[in-house]
Amino acid sequence: MPRASKRAAPVREPNLRGMNSAYLWSFIAANLAIFLTLVLNRQFTGSSVEHLWEGITKKNGIIAAIIPFLAIFLSGALSDIGKARLVFWRWHNPLPGCRAFTELVRTDPRIDLPALMRKHGDFPQDPKAQNAFWYRLYRGHKTARMVWESQKIYLLTSDLTTISAAFAILFSVGAAVASTGWKISLTYTVALTVQYVVAASAARNYGRRFVLDVLSEESYTP
Repeated sequence: MPRASKRAAPVREPNLRGMNSAYLWSFIAANLAIFLTLVLNRQFTGSSVEHLWEGITKKNGIIAAIIPFLAIFLSGALSDIGKARLVFWRWHNPLPGCRAFTELVRTDPRIDLPALMRKHGDFPQDPKAQNAFWYRLYRGHKTARMVWESQKIYLLTSDLTTISAAFAILFSVGAAVASTGWKISLTYTVALTVQYVVAASAARNYGRRFVLDVLSEESYTP
């Protein structure tokens, strides 16, 4: 009897958000350490942060215990659309795939544009149709290493942007209520705002790269 051919094992999709959780928790912990330093010590120095950090990172420290819950809540409170609005500063059609073919596809020299057009014909122009078509292409390449790695870092920076936006509001109000002094409070608010802007800028770049990596993979796939 002929031997039955072995079926190839399906490629497992990596747990991207799980890979990012440690980075998110560290980011939240660092921001909490700075905030509590300002509130409790009314100052911000390297030694004061180090002293407080030693206290909150003990095994049974109450802050260390709530860090995972804060990470889950803050990164999961908004939908992908809501996070994209904070990242791209667009209310309508904020997802980067909505501009995949009208703005992005011609900006990446890696993409074989003629080959892509031969395979798929004219590209959609409507933002929602662009995103839907791009997502269909993404599903065919989501286990490609280049694609999932760029998606992972986009998800990370998107979550960091969301958390930074929340911290810019909540910690600024907290510092003001705690009477840290208007100079310290103002400086802290500016620093939190800059943190959010930098995170959003990074997430925008990585979001575009994620979209383009999918199109690059598709353009060279037979």
